[in-house]
Amino acid sequence: MTPKPQKCPTDNNSNSDSDSLYYGVQESFPFARHTRPLLVANCSEYAVAHSNVRLKPARHLNEVSFLPHILIAMRRLRFTQLLRLQSYAWPHLGQGEGHGAVIVSAPRSGRTLSYVPPLCQVVCTTLTEQRRRMQRCWQLQGPIALVLVADLDRVQQTGSLCNAMLRKAKNEEWLTLVLTVPSARTPELFQRLLNGVGCLVATPAQFLWLCGNGVKLPSLRFVAYDDVDLMPADQLQEAHQQLLLLTKQQRPQLVINTQSYEPKLLHMLREFNSQPMVLFGDVLEAAVYGGTRMRISLLRRAAKSEELLRVLHERPPHLRRTVINCHTDADICELVQTLKAHGYGCLPYYQTADLAVREQVHRWMQDSRGELLLCTDHCPELDIRHAHTLLHYSMSANWSLFKLRHLALADNLRNRLALTQPGEQSEPDTLLSLVLLDESNHKQLPRLVDFLQMHQHVDERIVQLARHIRAQLERAKCNEPALCDLLLSLGGCVGAQCEQRHQLLPQDRQLAVPLPAGGDVKLQLIRVYTPAHYCVRLLEHLPLGGSWQRVPRDATLDLQLQLLQSQQCVRHWPPQAKEICIYRNANGYERVRILRVAHIAQVNLSRTDVDVEVQALDVDTRRFKTTSGQLYICPEQLREATPLAMDLRILGLVPHTGERSWHEQDGQQCAAWLNAVPQPNFLQARIVLALSHTLFVQDLALTSYAPSLKMHVRRLTMCQQLLRKQLAKKCEQVVAKQLQFLEQNSNQAMLEPQVAQPREMPKLLTATPLASRCGIFAKMAMQLGKDNRMRLELEKNQQEAQQQCTERKPTEQELQQPAESIEALYKCLINCTLMELKDKCSQEQLLAADPKHKPEALHSNIMDPQSKLPPTAPVTVRRRNKRKSVAVSDKVHDMQLHISARVLRPEVLYYQTRFTLELQIVLPEDNLPYEALLHNGCCIAFWTLSTSATPIYQFILNTHCAYQQLRHHRQGRTVYVSLLKSLAVTYPLDFGFYKFMKPHHEKLHLLEKERRARIANFEAYLLHKGYIPGRVAKRANSSDELSSDEQADEMSFDPRVERVERARDDAEFNCD
Repeated sequence: MTPKPQKCPTDNNSNSDSDSLYYGVQESFPFARHTRPLLVANCSEYAVAHSNVRLKPARHLNEVSFLPHILIAMRRLRFTQLLRLQSYAWPHLGQGEGHGAVIVSAPRSGRTLSYVPPLCQVVCTTLTEQRRRMQRCWQLQGPIALVLVADLDRVQQTGSLCNAMLRKAKNEEWLTLVLTVPSARTPELFQRLLNGVGCLVATPAQFLWLCGNGVKLPSLRFVAYDDVDLMPADQLQEAHQQLLLLTKQQRPQLVINTQSYEPKLLHMLREFNSQPMVLFGDVLEAAVYGGTRMRISLLRRAAKSEELLRVLHERPPHLRRTVINCHTDADICELVQTLKAHGYGCLPYYQTADLAVREQVHRWMQDSRGELLLCTDHCPELDIRHAHTLLHYSMSANWSLFKLRHLALADNLRNRLALTQPGEQSEPDTLLSLVLLDESNHKQLPRLVDFLQMHQHVDERIVQLARHIRAQLERAKCNEPALCDLLLSLGGCVGAQCEQRHQLLPQDRQLAVPLPAGGDVKLQLIRVYTPAHYCVRLLEHLPLGGSWQRVPRDATLDLQLQLLQSQQCVRHWPPQAKEICIYRNANGYERVRILRVAHIAQVNLSRTDVDVEVQALDVDTRRFKTTSGQLYICPEQLREATPLAMDLRILGLVPHTGERSWHEQDGQQCAAWLNAVPQPNFLQARIVLALSHTLFVQDLALTSYAPSLKMHVRRLTMCQQLLRKQLAKKCEQVVAKQLQFLEQNSNQAMLEPQVAQPREMPKLLTATPLASRCGIFAKMAMQLGKDNRMRLELEKNQQEAQQQCTERKPTEQELQQPAESIEALYKCLINCTLMELKDKCSQEQLLAADPKHKPEALHSNIMDPQSKLPPTAPVTVRRRNKRKSVAVSDKVHDMQLHISARVLRPEVLYYQTRFTLELQIVLPEDNLPYEALLHNGCCIAFWTLSTSATPIYQFILNTHCAYQQLRHHRQGRTVYVSLLKSLAVTYPLDFGFYKFMKPHHEKLHLLEKERRARIANFEAYLLHKGYIPGRVAKRANSSDELSSDEQADEMSFDPRVERVERARDDAEFNCD
């Protein structure tokens, strides 16, 4: 049975079950996610090890003593041979307390497996001792082993490898074998730490967070720092100091894995262990550690021989054994003639050397007799380990072969860990490695300079030349269509050998026609990659100072792609980078862009198994690997269509713990938050910068439609949500780096932009024709000037027309003219308003004398319903009220014609209860300051406090009813205003002439429903008391209109049968 998945990564393996090594699909660490260590070709066959004790490397795997289940797991991982790094590391670390190591080697060279089996051995041994000591209680607390790795991907890889080699008993459910720190800080994490953990795998930032929460390490026996060169230096140093404070009673074993050696690593190791070991799988790093002085000389090919002779004069071959490395046998033959002409003895070792030459080399290794050994990189049978001078007349074909040359200095390297005698002193700078670079191999200078700058001082002129060469190499990398992901998310890349592009090209800044460069956008969510990286589709765009506009897109693109299934598509061959083609997935066809293609030896032979890396364009923006057999030729009309999907990144958003990568669960949590909001909804963001494939925004908000409020409400703001959950934070340094990279123009100046030539050159009145780029800019300037002139003339004509309309008086002939256009209708409305305003002056006295328009009279009329007006009064009052309503409406309309363009009316929803009048005012932004005032008990005034650049939202509302108090508060973008009535009755509200006032239909429906319930309750009370006789109702012939809700509450009945309402008891009845 497959065990249930758990929140924290654990293992349910037991020592008694041999089949428990095989994991189910739902296990936390499946073997499928772990990269098998021996399937890569970077494993070192040579190693250099130094220590203050004698080292005894293992020769075979059988000589290493590990527990049986660890050996079984190693066989399952196809670990069937012993590498040189493990042959030194395992016996040394297996000796237990006080034995530590610094392992310097390239990635994927077996350095992680150099400490994982000894670590698991220590964990299993400690658990066995705890079981023996345990009588009534479990004494283990905290982790037995601690592994600090650089990022979250390595956390999963290292955790899966450790989990494969650990076991526990079946009755130890409380024990956690491998524990990682989840993004959600749950109490279960600390409970597992208190119950005991076999191995804790975390990043330095996660470990510091645990230390800040009071985690103790009383049972710690083994510590490993993996990939320290990729960790932030400050976090590593702080974590190291915390470990020193927490392990004062007993120092654990320490293993440090790194790609480049630094003296401070050896100092850190000595603080923990008294018997350290320095193990090098990188021979070049070992040479620098052992005191080799490296030099670089940039010369022309003709001057290389003179420099070589000068060095030989300074370091005579009869005093120091010298090896000269060449690239080919032709270089050896040429150099031998030059050296012999100057009296130097030479021992050339060609690739066609026979046994006699081999015997001479063996004699030279015993006694050089002042001869110079000349060889190439293609002579692995040479076993030279004790040379003093290494001269590189020609560089190797690759970096690995160049590093391997320094193996000839291995036996003469100084052991910095050896205990020196009081009178013993080592000769400084006895070893030399000189590199002679010419114009044929200068491309390898940047990498060589990077290496030397980490260990010694380099001439500034050489550094500048290396920068220039690196810029040329980066320029050649511009064919890479994909930008580095770390560069886009963090503003910098830490990988020195990253193969992706690190420069912006002009086509990255050239936006297609529908893509916006600024303003606000409405987006549709497609996929969540990380909390700072999303895949979206553009819906609408709000330019600065404009209105929402729908972004045009090809709505038939998906249909055209699916129609390709009925056609016979042609395979795309040969695939090339940056090309757009059709990819056949499980559901149909989609467009993709080719990013990278494996080397194709024979282009004329069509193949279907060539590895290709592509990026989707329409379904989403994922990057994945496929084969050339899944790619087909894209039709021309589909190839030119704009991609439907785009990347969206939030500037400066980094993990809360300070890592460079995100938990996979973080992206899933963000997707869950966004998908939990009911439809319809959309994403909204403000663009800071835009590239042709990526939008950079400050924040991301989710807005949905609330049917109860009849308006759009902002439900979620991603940055605030992540900060509140402590999953992410805003880093200003990252924002500065991102903006610096995105706004830089130096790369565009360095690269020659390829601008398409326009079909028709603009006709300019110049003596000399302008260049293509200048011509385009000149045409754009002329068009903008023309548009500005037309806009100014149009505004001037509108002002003159408005002034004439306000000054001249309307005539009867003009009023009788038919309105045949929008302008005529507008003038007619203006004239009608002016005519009604004239009647207002004659009606003001009569309306002022009418007691019905005063609050006191309204109060008396409501309290004395028996009072009646004369028969003609209702008609007169109704007409006058209507005339006044029209007059007031015209007055407000006339005011709107003269108010400033900055003054706008907000959207207001209103409804009333028995005691209050409720207003809901919707503002465009959060935290917008405002004021609300009740004037003379009946007028409501509202306005926002804004700067001179932003609009003002205000209104003045005359209710003609008495109110006592006004209260208001804000929630999001909505301001809620509540007015307490002077009388607890329903006021007559007539807001129809206010266009911005909208009734809240749902609230009004509830009030009407309550009124009907009170009436029905009162009738039932009268029926119960016998004041009225029982009603006989025919439901089939009833003329009462019931709502759907009321019909649902009624019991089922037969429309042909009459039903008599019964009288209810006092217990069933509740009267107001």
